[in-house]
Amino acid sequence: MRFYKNSQYAEDPGAVKTLDLLNDEDRACMAQLCYALGNPVRLDILRYIQHDPRVFSVTDLVKGLDIPTTTLLFHLEKMADVGLINIIYKSTPHGTQRFVTRNLHGASLMFYRSADIHAEYDATETYSMGVGQFHEFTGDTFSFCTASGAFHSPNSNQFCYIPERFDAQLIYTSKGRITYRFGNIPAKQRRINKIVLSLEICSEAPYYDNNYKSDITFWINGKELVTYTCPGDFGERRGWLNPDWWNSNNTQYGQLVTVSVSDFGVSVNGIDTNSSVAVNDLKLDGKNYTEIAFGNKDTALNPGGFNIFGRSFGDHPQDISLTYYFSANSENVK
Repeated sequence: MRFYKNSQYAEDPGAVKTLDLLNDEDRACMAQLCYALGNPVRLDILRYIQHDPRVFSVTDLVKGLDIPTTTLLFHLEKMADVGLINIIYKSTPHGTQRFVTRNLHGASLMFYRSADIHAEYDATETYSMGVGQFHEFTGDTFSFCTASGAFHSPNSNQFCYIPERFDAQLIYTSKGRITYRFGNIPAKQRRINKIVLSLEICSEAPYYDNNYKSDITFWINGKELVTYTCPGDFGERRGWLNPDWWNSNNTQYGQLVTVSVSDFGVSVNGIDTNSSVAVNDLKLDGKNYTEIAFGNKDTALNPGGFNIFGRSFGDHPQDISLTYYFSANSENVK
């Protein structure tokens, strides 16, 4: 993930950014982030805005932190540049005021990479699939939205397989499991070193609840990979891509989650997990497709459902993507 200064896609409340020292673009971001955190006043600001109502005017912060306005504004600008906070301008009876809210929840700074840095791959092939192009859904509830309207079924899954679902840009269920089948021509022709699934996802609570957790398990070709706990169902501000008709009281956006499987195991958002599943265990060349599944297990501690976002809903202009990594000179020899 990247920080984009002055870009709406940098504003991702609840996000945890992963920055890699070996990536030239990330290097600059790491330096900016460390600089922004390297001042006690800025750390005091971060600590202060953790408290309710979590939206503070500049006047509130000046009084609460007992610092001059010019000093505060200097520090706020440095923090906003790297996405630690958002500065929002609002009209009030006393004129336009600046308000400060939390933004970035955390950052993982990778100074040393795991062994997969030595993997032999110099080529990739990516398949993209709309959220409504699923192969199978199982669950008690199923609803979806296209760019123009909603097919809402709070107590049934009657809308699962109607033709309109192929145009879905948002799918949500209070508990369920969904399966997609991607092409696997690269696995037929090459020896795959790594496979990466990327999607925007969050939990599913009535309306929304930023602290509503959901344990979402991922499978590839029937092989269980990892369980990721979505921290919430996000809705305190509108998703950047949502159509105007979508109600502001509903779920608004998710987090961009990447699940990677290499020769060295499974990682989520660039962080290694305890899963020992390796890419060879997935038998990617065994069929004419790669089957991706995710959802709540019956034994999940937090069976909080999920929302999956397409390229025209939420914050991230992408559908579900699956990327194969391989060496351009390799062959899949059985």
